[in-house]
Amino acid sequence: MTRLRSLVGRLSISARITLGSFCVAVLIGAVAVVGIRLGVSAVLDDATMTLLRHDAEPFEQQVMDDPADIDAVPGEGQYVAIISPAGAVRMTSLPRSLRPWGRVPLSSSETVSRVETPDRRYVVRSAPVESAGGEWHVVTARNEDANDLVLGKLSAALIVGAAALVACFTLASFILARTALRPVNVMRRQADELARRQSTDGERSAPASPTAGARGELLEVPPVRDELAALAVTLNGLIEGLRAAADREKQLVSDASHELRTPLAVLRGELELAELDAGDADALLADVRQAHQTVLRLTTLATNLLELSRIDAHGERGSSTWPELEHGLAAAIDRMRQAALVRGVQCVIDFEVAPTGHVDGSVALSAEEFGRVVDNLISNSIAAIGAAKGSGSVSARLWTVGPRVRLSVTDDGPGMPSDFMPVAFDRFTRADPARSTSTGSGLGLAIVAGLVDAAGGDIRLSSAPSGGLTVDITLPLATVDRI
Repeated sequence: MTRLRSLVGRLSISARITLGSFCVAVLIGAVAVVGIRLGVSAVLDDATMTLLRHDAEPFEQQVMDDPADIDAVPGEGQYVAIISPAGAVRMTSLPRSLRPWGRVPLSSSETVSRVETPDRRYVVRSAPVESAGGEWHVVTARNEDANDLVLGKLSAALIVGAAALVACFTLASFILARTALRPVNVMRRQADELARRQSTDGERSAPASPTAGARGELLEVPPVRDELAALAVTLNGLIEGLRAAADREKQLVSDASHELRTPLAVLRGELELAELDAGDADALLADVRQAHQTVLRLTTLATNLLELSRIDAHGERGSSTWPELEHGLAAAIDRMRQAALVRGVQCVIDFEVAPTGHVDGSVALSAEEFGRVVDNLISNSIAAIGAAKGSGSVSARLWTVGPRVRLSVTDDGPGMPSDFMPVAFDRFTRADPARSTSTGSGLGLAIVAGLVDAAGGDIRLSSAPSGGLTVDITLPLATVDRI
């Protein structure tokens, strides 16, 4: 059985459908042939019994009227015998092979038997007839050779017809299977061609637009809206998703290479300069400190890239309750106050939490991820304030609106250009010099947007004409089941 399954598993779908159709057709044909033959055999048996009774009827009637005066004569092909109550044969036309008395038992009820002779098969009926002189018996017989001949010819015709129907049904199943699966073969060839082109394009240099020339190359959707059309639509969606992921990966690699090139070149120059200043301890110390700052920038960039990679992996996420969010916001505020002092920026950072009581539910961000969001937003505000005027204020507010949690971070810095807002959450993008720093990599808002999106929330930017930037984040609050 295992070998048979393995053998069948190697066949194509059309071959398996054809083989299955052949087996079903053979089974149905065999059942039909046997059923029809049994039905015809029953009909012939009923007809034979009717003829036997019809043959005996005139003789039975004469025996009942006057046994002494029986003048009925059997017709051609009729086998009849009349047996008296004493057992004497009054009249018989039975063949010699059926004598005496048709070779059937004579009883007080109707008896039907099949008798085989060396060269014939007969159906013999014996029926008692009551008369004034006692119980007579009328024996009739019929030759079954004609019935056997009819059944034999019928069986042969049925077998030939069933074989022809099985062959036609199998051929039709094969044609229909091949026709039905033709769109699948077409899609497979198209997918092979797309894979070949993708492999060829991967060896070439990337175009200016990562998706240029690729969006139009999709699987052809059949005009009939059936399962195959739905499959083609699903596969096209998968192809577009894979292409988008590949494009993002290529863009990330390209951007990361560009971002890493500058600090590595700076680090190389600083190390070469330190080598030249080997004899001057103060100059050497300054060079080492500069190299250390560059290494910190590279470390921050690598950490941010790893964070984005983790977000894109869509792994299992943590959650935070309302008290954990309060604690995470307060801890982030403390860290950012220290960061502002280290940067030399005079920045007042305050926060507000409402309500301060218990809130049922949790958001799909771990406490560490929520702290990372707050850190990045406030760090951007501090950097913008420091670059623009050296002092300012930042405020953060955390509150609930129905089944959602809202976080708002506002600063009084120079704001953000309106033309930059649509791309502010893209990776490696920076605003104008008023809101950029020498150590920024353009990944902070991208990380914030990735975390918020992974938690099922949304994020909005708004900048006032007089200056200042507000970042509003909304996160869904899932109810926590209590045991």
